[in-house]
Amino acid sequence: MTSPKKSKKCNNCENLAEELAKMKDLAGRAQADLQNAKERMQKEGEGLRKFALENTLLLLLPTIDNFQRAFEHLPEDLNGNEWVDGVVAIEKDLMGKLGALGLEKIECLGEDVDSEYHEVLQTGSGEEGKVIEVFEDGFVFNDKVLRAAKVKVGNGEGE
Repeated sequence: MTSPKKSKKCNNCENLAEELAKMKDLAGRAQADLQNAKERMQKEGEGLRKFALENTLLLLLPTIDNFQRAFEHLPEDLNGNEWVDGVVAIEKDLMGKLGALGLEKIECLGEDVDSEYHEVLQTGSGEEGKVIEVFEDGFVFNDKVLRAAKVKVGNGEGE
């Protein structure tokens, strides 16, 4: 027969062992919850940074358009002008840096029209369903269309 004192100690040991197991389980769950929260916060932060960058890029698109318009309407007597060449270099540098951030121009001239990437403003004589003129460039950022290209599409006449 075991003494009541010994039995009490064993019960205390068993209770302590159970309590220790519960605490280990609780600590493991808390650690997993913390890791999940860190990962969730990291993803949310990344999403916020992308959203902020996306909005900044949307603000810059009209400036990019203005560079292109200026180059298209450059007077012939300024071709080869060093100052103009410098402005062209600045525009190329800007586009290179924006490209490094993930901004891509949608190349669409001669391509099949795609409603995700093209906004059709006009149709005209040319191969049916093909982009025959680009009025305004479209851009993609991290595989998301920021702005569809504004285009003219062939109607199948005069091919």
